Amino acid sequence: MQRVRQVELAQGKKRSSGREQSKKATKPNPRRKSTDSESALSNDANDNAANGSLNDAKRDRHSLSRSPPKSPRLNLNLVVHQFDPFDTLPTNTLPHRSSESLLQYCFDVMLPLTFAVEVKQPRDRVVRQGLVLSSKISNPASFLGFLAITAAHRAVMYGRHKDLAPSLDNHDDLIFDPDYVRVKHEATVAVRQVFQKRAIVDEQMLEACFGLISTATVVGNLEEARLHLKMLDRIASQIDLSEQTLMWLPISNVKISVALLERPVMPLLFKREPIPEEIMQRIAPDPSTDMARLGQDFMRVDQLSQPLRALLSTHGDICNLCEAKATDPQASSLLETVTLGRKSTELEFDLLAYPYGNDIFPRNNRDEPQLPALEGLVRLAALGMLSIAPHTIMPATGNGRAVTHHQKKAVQKWIRERHPWHAEILRVMCWALFVFVQNSQKQPEELYFLEILAKVSHVLRLSIWEDVEKVMFGFLYIPRLQSSAWKAIWVDVCKVSEQLYPQHILR
Repeated sequence: MQRVRQVELAQGKKRSSGREQSKKATKPNPRRKSTDSESALSNDANDNAANGSLNDAKRDRHSLSRSPPKSPRLNLNLVVHQFDPFDTLPTNTLPHRSSESLLQYCFDVMLPLTFAVEVKQPRDRVVRQGLVLSSKISNPASFLGFLAITAAHRAVMYGRHKDLAPSLDNHDDLIFDPDYVRVKHEATVAVRQVFQKRAIVDEQMLEACFGLISTATVVGNLEEARLHLKMLDRIASQIDLSEQTLMWLPISNVKISVALLERPVMPLLFKREPIPEEIMQRIAPDPSTDMARLGQDFMRVDQLSQPLRALLSTHGDICNLCEAKATDPQASSLLETVTLGRKSTELEFDLLAYPYGNDIFPRNNRDEPQLPALEGLVRLAALGMLSIAPHTIMPATGNGRAVTHHQKKAVQKWIRERHPWHAEILRVMCWALFVFVQNSQKQPEELYFLEILAKVSHVLRLSIWEDVEKVMFGFLYIPRLQSSAWKAIWVDVCKVSEQLYPQHILR
């Protein structure tokens, strides 16, 4: 019976009882009212829209990629209430209205934004909703952890935080959302109880920790996330991992390691497999189009190492997969979705790991590889592309701010070493800077990258967007997801160039 009810709930159905009907007749449902935090979030969102640099140029800018298509809103009030109508489950200390508003945000905003390439159909949203809500019964610690991730994401989305750039501060103290403070505490207590009650290591321990790891990553408590991940590495080595764990754990591993810019904490976990031939045939671009040139210009940059060039070639396949899925979601299969997730995670892992497995780079006194300036910059741009698609990282999150911090240091190193501004180098710099601007949108470093990009485009004599886009196709570019955003970036570059070079007007 419980199984039947879970299926019905995932479909948005609700069974009414006589007791519930009499209760409705005598007492209005308080959950129809918006919460104080929701009102505050709405005000913050309006304030953020009114402020910010380069407002005129950015009015049409897509924040990370094209907005996900609208899907029918499900009646979450009914679904959430049905799971715990009498507040008897271990999650009952969290007010219903808070959990409802967070779940609404989760399914309407967070998941479609984060998995913009994968979540295209309403049925995908229903499946994810069923999985998350059913965890409230099967594993309350996992459910609370997921709510903590959602609360952190929502706080960042609506600006209820201070700058989450890398620092020694506890970034929990930089979040102002009362729902986040409450649910993070509840999740921490629930995870502690799981470990106290279980003498045998099992899958539920892993699931319980997932929320804390991802929450720490979103807010920027990266050392905390790394400690949790190392503990999970020990647990994972003792048990067989489920397919669901093999989906989220490798992604958490690489995203934390990218933010720290260090060797991945855990091994890859899943077996490497090539992209199936039938998928390669479907995503192969028309030879007569610009997409057929994707990645070719990297081969002309002699300063890049052979391992990095090989990985950039693989990255071209990821771009083609994303482009094909964004162009025709209906034609995409489940196998393609799984392949895209695994191959992108595998690529991110390899981009992090390859400097440690080669003797071609010198080491410092901490045995860390010292990459040449251009190598490090292009590597960070490739990692930045993987923060755009297939898994989108908001620039203002803790891990987003950390990546931007690394990217700015890489550009500063390249400028400080005074490398010759040859055309081949400047073209790859131009592409990398477009990635860095998108990764840093509405962050303090954005204007810095725009100014460098304006100087590079001036030397390359790029004056119109069509010429710029031809350069982008030679490297890594997903036009269905990036053309609008990057064209808007070019508008910003033109505005900066008008100030730097008033005699040379760009279009």
